[in-house]
Amino acid sequence: MARPRRVVTQEERRALLIRRSELATLTQLPSWLVFGSVIEQEIENIKKAMTAKMLGPGVSLEEQAFNRGRIIGLRAARSVPEHALSKQLTESSPMSEEVAAGE
Repeated sequence: MARPRRVVTQEERRALLIRRSELATLTQLPSWLVFGSVIEQEIENIKKAMTAKMLGPGVSLEEQAFNRGRIIGLRAARSVPEHALSKQLTESSPMSEEVAAGE
């Protein structure tokens, strides 16, 4: 059964738009590329360490799940601001009616 959609107040919407804007701004900082590189390097380090352990004594299911969660979290830390930027750009582009009216 589908859940009813929650109505967002104007104040909540404003707060969400500000938060999205702040997240999108992070991707415009000069250090953003460095941040992304560090994230990717950390993910590679985790994968190398896990591979080495698998070839040796093995890895417990708990450790596998923990490291999988770390990788997912690291990727999310990078993708959330990037997603906010793309969403902001999409929503800020003119509507087709506005484009047609401007011609």
